[in-house]
Amino acid sequence: MSKDGQNQERPSETCSIRSNDVLEHGRQLRGWRLECVQLSAGAFDGITCELQLDHFQIIRERTNQALIKRGASWPDSIVLSLPLDASGQGWLGGHQLPAGATLLSDGNNLPELRTPTRLDLICVAFSRRWFTIRVIEAGYLRLAEHVWRLERFSIPEQHRLALCALLLSIFEEVERQPSILVHAASREALEDTLLETLLAGLAESVLVTLAEDTPRKQLADQVRYLMLKDPSEAPNLAEICRRLSISRAHLQNCFQLSYGVTATQMIRAARLHGVRSELRDARLSGRQVSIGDVAARWGFWHWSRFTADYRRQFGELPSVTVRPARLSQSRQFKGGRSDSG
Repeated sequence: MSKDGQNQERPSETCSIRSNDVLEHGRQLRGWRLECVQLSAGAFDGITCELQLDHFQIIRERTNQALIKRGASWPDSIVLSLPLDASGQGWLGGHQLPAGATLLSDGNNLPELRTPTRLDLICVAFSRRWFTIRVIEAGYLRLAEHVWRLERFSIPEQHRLALCALLLSIFEEVERQPSILVHAASREALEDTLLETLLAGLAESVLVTLAEDTPRKQLADQVRYLMLKDPSEAPNLAEICRRLSISRAHLQNCFQLSYGVTATQMIRAARLHGVRSELRDARLSGRQVSIGDVAARWGFWHWSRFTADYRRQFGELPSVTVRPARLSQSRQFKGGRSDSG
């Protein structure tokens, strides 16, 4: 990373990846560490389009299932998330996200999100140090302080729409003419336009207080930890309720009001995710594993019920997941920088 926050090792290029495996989908973005847990049932279909410029990383992500997403982007980054379209409810910190909610987040510690069932999202990641310097140079000293402290903004609707339209047009133009990324002059002009539009939106924004996790979500997360820290010795919900001196109805209510699903649904989805992760790792490493043993370790004792749940959740049987030579994604690269810029 250079002094102004530019990552010199990232060539300008575009990358489009389509995956039918939620585990692979969460590992596609270069420099990011994301975990995605599929919450809703059905075969997963995800498309990630990534455009890497000199100072901006632009990402468009489309998914067809509700996910729990957590992780981090590259060091010193800020991530601006702009939903283009969504079907269903999103959740952050136990709070329902309003339609079109814009998030400006610390890339080193992205907030855990429960995404809507279908989501078309565009994100912009950039260096906090580099962007703060650009903000100061533009004369927005107060804004620079807010950005450096990673405070939350509410961008006016007209600026949000203008920014979304610009980002979509950038993808369209680079798709139509990849040589835009080859020449330093066009890359610089593109980034200047994006920077000006972003500054215009943030300059008109108002600060918003970051809502803390609700007590209900804190309790739900405590239960998630107890249930998943050691799957082979996990207590059941009844035992957890006794341990925490709460009723089962209250526990289910905490999950419903924090994630939009019951505790039973959340824990089942997390355990199925754990099974799928182990089977996928075994397939990639060429190891032979017993599906029944893996399932039992994650608390599934009834074989036919487990396979039915697994198929309902992921659209395939566990035997398909572990099968060798399974193609689950397609990847396309375009562009490429040929000068030192």
